[in-house]
Amino acid sequence: KDDIKPILDKRCISCHSCYNSPCQLNLASFDGLLRGASKDEVYANRLTATKPTRLFVDANNISQWREFGFFSVNDKIYDNTSIMEQFLFQKELNKQIIGEYSPETDKLSCVKNQDELEKYFEKNPHKAMPYGFPAITKDEYNTLMSWLNQENFEDDLVDDVLDSEKKQIEKLENFLNNSSIKHQVTARYIYEHLFLAHIYFDENSGNFFELIRSKTNTGEKPQIIPTRFPYDLIEDKFYYRVQKVKSTIVHKTHMTYKIDDKKLKFFNDNFIKPAWEEEPYLPSYDKNFAPNALEVFKQIPALNRYNFLLEDIFFIINTFIKGPVCKGQIALNVIQDHFWVMFLDPKYDLSVVDKNFLKDNFEYLKIPNQLGEDPTLFETFKNLGQKELTKKYQSYRANIYEKHYKDGLKLDFIRQSNKGDSILTVYRHFDSASLHKGALGNVPKTLWVIDFPLLERIYYSLVAGFDVFGNTAHQLLVRTHMDRLRVEGESNFLEFLPQNSRLDYFKSWYDGWLAQYLTTYEPSNNETAIKFYSNNYKYEFANMVLDYTKTKRDRINFIQNWYQNSDFDKDFNTKKNIENKLKNLSFTGSTNITKYFSDKDINTIYLRIKMNNEDDLIYSIIINKWHKNVALMFAEELRIDPTKDDIDFIEGFIGSYPNMFLVVNQDDLDEFLNLIKNYDPKTTPNKLSKYTINRAN
Repeated sequence: KDDIKPILDKRCISCHSCYNSPCQLNLASFDGLLRGASKDEVYANRLTATKPTRLFVDANNISQWREFGFFSVNDKIYDNTSIMEQFLFQKELNKQIIGEYSPETDKLSCVKNQDELEKYFEKNPHKAMPYGFPAITKDEYNTLMSWLNQENFEDDLVDDVLDSEKKQIEKLENFLNNSSIKHQVTARYIYEHLFLAHIYFDENSGNFFELIRSKTNTGEKPQIIPTRFPYDLIEDKFYYRVQKVKSTIVHKTHMTYKIDDKKLKFFNDNFIKPAWEEEPYLPSYDKNFAPNALEVFKQIPALNRYNFLLEDIFFIINTFIKGPVCKGQIALNVIQDHFWVMFLDPKYDLSVVDKNFLKDNFEYLKIPNQLGEDPTLFETFKNLGQKELTKKYQSYRANIYEKHYKDGLKLDFIRQSNKGDSILTVYRHFDSASLHKGALGNVPKTLWVIDFPLLERIYYSLVAGFDVFGNTAHQLLVRTHMDRLRVEGESNFLEFLPQNSRLDYFKSWYDGWLAQYLTTYEPSNNETAIKFYSNNYKYEFANMVLDYTKTKRDRINFIQNWYQNSDFDKDFNTKKNIENKLKNLSFTGSTNITKYFSDKDINTIYLRIKMNNEDDLIYSIIINKWHKNVALMFAEELRIDPTKDDIDFIEGFIGSYPNMFLVVNQDDLDEFLNLIKNYDPKTTPNKLSKYTINRAN
């Protein structure tokens, strides 16, 4: 923990710490190092589901991992050295970074023996470790090589859990393991929504914990019971337990959830104290039924379930972003590059208010995850699209909202929150995404309004019921179902706009006959109760919501109708003046540079401005790609238009996967910003290179 872990954390785990770790080699923990590597890809097209290989879950020791096909990277195999030593040694011999590198997408050999090792380096002498980056320092090299050359390895990390944390863990476990039926149902509901959470009890300890189902009770060492899904049946008695997260925390999988006495009181007040719809009973674990949480947990009042989700809505939505998929273009090309999300207030959400709403729609609210991780081709094609079910649900929803709210939807139907999460912003960065509190950027192309049934179905479709080890048909069904759910969120938003404008907005988002053919949307005839004063309804509504929810406008990127794009001047002495210059570049079409960067590799850029007073200003440059539509899974490059892209400049760091780093001195800002504004592919790249940190640096 003092000598080796800091090196691995600094130089290795940016690639080797998630499902998409090359060769499944996860170096974020001692256990991951000993587990070793595998030739099997996690993100692969497959006809049948494969066995999960989740670290700390699906095997308990090295011999079990060897049965899964994992091979050692630290055992001696060649000239009394290991694979890991050879990759480090080869880097010392060939430090030049030659050729193209993409660690998470390159076809690697995942060598497992001497013969494969020699063949790999014969073809790839410059592709040792760290892959595509500078070699580790000489001191780091000597430390690692000395450690790897030891006879025996052992982990000296200790579970330094505070006494106060132990007390909170005991309180939580006692609540979840209470034997009453009501507690058991509540515990299952909570677990299925928190199984990916990095739970913390004390902000200052630095410790994070996870909720598991264990063979052992409180007071004994937790022993996780591996199941493919969190709603899978466990035949024997089990206990909900809390155990410390053993791996190094990495941003791309870090979803935090605080539990203290106040939260435990909320659990009790929200679930245990209220009367339920029915006498509590243990719901089914049938895998064809369990993912349909709207029906499975129908005994818990919808209001209480929705309140639980809204209480920590940033966490819930973040599981969509950082959950099982972690990274992947096919999974993420179902969303626009930039959009805002808001929520229907429980007081006006008819799925909560009207007790018959969900009951009448259980058939229409099923999700394809109910087919499991291995659906057949027949089941797959039978369940693609589901146009008729979509139309029936849209019709039912429109009719009941018209019946209850004859004047239409009002502005105060949107949920207000004092925690800064009334509106959330989603950015897509090609094959990853990020979530942020507040309304970042300008008024986006599309907005979503999420109600309870939509929120629960997205969660069980993308998170609880999504299996990265499932077959391709499973993943196809989930991807196409997300088209329906996306449209549902967008159409919920359109219901707040004048009826005669909705179809035009929708068609502008789904340009092309094929997109409109594949997309099921029938606007209701219900009129809005909101009074508009212009025909720019989306912009006007967005401003109303920002005011109503007390959400601050993005000071750099939000463009008021009256704002004039001013000419550049050379005053870069203050942060405010610099941000005014950035604002001039955030207009759609205000820069040339986006016209030439439609490539997937330029989406998220970190900019450091070094001021003359030795302060630093840090911004993320986010390029939002304009899509004709996001209704199709493939050929994305044919549906983008870089001339319509826009750039957002956000203070701080956005996303987990930066593509480029720029460092600009205050005195060079005029030149730098003009290079972006007037980008010329023939001359500008060489001029920009002086600001770019090369990957070989």
